[in-house]
Amino acid sequence: MQIVFEGNTRFDNSYGIVNLNLADALRSRGHQVFVNTWDQSQEECDESCATLGLLPFPTKPVDEQDVCIRQFWPPHLERPNARVFIAIQPWEFGGVPLQWVNQLDHVDQLWAYTNFVKSCWVESGVDQAKIHIVPLGVHQSAPRSVVKNRGQLLFLGGGIWRKGVDLFIQAVDGLSDDELAQTSVVIKESGVGSFYQNQSLVERFLAEHPRVRAVTELRRESMSRSDLDDLIACSHALVHPYRAEGFYLGGLEAMSLGTNVVMTRGGAGDDYANDGNAIMVDAVTMVSEERIDSVYGPIGGVPHWIEARVSDLTRAIREVLAPSDAMESRILAGHQTAANFSWDNSALHAERAIAAALTGDPPSDAFGKVEDAVDAVLTEWTAESLTFAVGLLIERHDFHGARELVACYAARDTSGQTGGLEASLDQIASGRVDLWEDAVYRGRIKDCIYASPRVNR
Repeated sequence: MQIVFEGNTRFDNSYGIVNLNLADALRSRGHQVFVNTWDQSQEECDESCATLGLLPFPTKPVDEQDVCIRQFWPPHLERPNARVFIAIQPWEFGGVPLQWVNQLDHVDQLWAYTNFVKSCWVESGVDQAKIHIVPLGVHQSAPRSVVKNRGQLLFLGGGIWRKGVDLFIQAVDGLSDDELAQTSVVIKESGVGSFYQNQSLVERFLAEHPRVRAVTELRRESMSRSDLDDLIACSHALVHPYRAEGFYLGGLEAMSLGTNVVMTRGGAGDDYANDGNAIMVDAVTMVSEERIDSVYGPIGGVPHWIEARVSDLTRAIREVLAPSDAMESRILAGHQTAANFSWDNSALHAERAIAAALTGDPPSDAFGKVEDAVDAVLTEWTAESLTFAVGLLIERHDFHGARELVACYAARDTSGQTGGLEASLDQIASGRVDLWEDAVYRGRIKDCIYASPRVNR
């Protein structure tokens, strides 16, 4: 099978890193893989491959293709001349621009890195059956002969609001003078002169927190993969209090290199980070009232992000700086987790998704189980199906959907047995934003409610 990747290929761009590594993993599994670069010359693409430790790829002339996989920023969803067209499009802020949602008619399949990214699209009204989760991977690392810098905290990534560098600096400033004297900070910032140009918060927040600035080394230079791995490996902990991410490879890379990880709970990182292999910082879901993006127009669903409290983050940093048996256990568990997230594993998921695209089969994941459970209630009308579906909806925090489903069932059940559950869900849902209102399955529930005698009488 011929597989053509299109889009970003720069080695210092997250899309480029994913495109080239996933293409290489599929090539290693025996597929004929081509790469058409959109953001640099073919010679520069070959250099990006070399920097990432990969062999170069041939290009594919623009003619009929078996499978075209495209990941590019900004999104370009026009259909190529391909038997199967797959778009990879991360999104981190909940509600997705409706112009992208509407353009998915041109796409046979959409790939999401994580459950969180898929939820953003489903919340925005996209049929979950069109979206397959293809997780990212890391190269499996042998132990590196570097000395750990005790107390060195590493922030790795763009120094922008979305990635929480401002929260990181404020949290470090929450340490006492004695604690700070035993701590050093390295901020390895990317994209300052390119994709995050004029967005960096680093210098501003370091200026506002001179105690942190005094112990901080700011690094913005381009680094080879080997040098970056050494920096991660020698750090005591990687701290990433992100507000919105599609995956965050840095956390998984740190785990693979035996470095402690401190990360926000409740977002994309939950697919690989947990209390057993990292220090997870609880976060609050924040919602924007703005439903129109200044660049991309109207938004589907509800724009939202997560935000850790600075005081909680400071406590987490204190915990990671204190030696303990639990910390050693987390490091070992993190290394084992990273071993399960190889690029070959990503390619295996990609193969399964491509096969499903050829046959028209939907993905088998939690999103499909929710839809099947809701449909079962709306066709079987049994107490058992209702109990099961409500449980799944509560697990995904769709309390509004659970309440509506119970109300729909109650309209056909004269026993009154669901009254207590309906009242409880009313109370819970009243204090929560309805993130899933535009999901396809919620439309089916609403159609049922509007058709019920209890509503119409």
